[in-house]
Amino acid sequence: MIPEVKDLPYMERLHRLNLWTLEERRIHADLIEHYKLINGITSVKIESLFEFDSYSQTRGHSYKLQKNHFNRELHQHFFTNE
Repeated sequence: MIPEVKDLPYMERLHRLNLWTLEERRIHADLIEHYKLINGITSVKIESLFEFDSYSQTRGHSYKLQKNHFNRELHQHFFTNE
């Protein structure tokens, strides 16, 4: 740990070090994973996690996603259900 910020509260440390909160980092990582899924960069098939929504307007693109619903608790904490 950096000695100058050792005794500061969490939010003050983040501000001084110009870092994101844990929640912001998780959202950023989820967005990156969604991008990879949509563009076929990962080996996971997007159809196993999402469906493209065909019922609403998307302002010029066709990438509005709908979550698939799972009944098992295992998938409850998966990044697509956050």
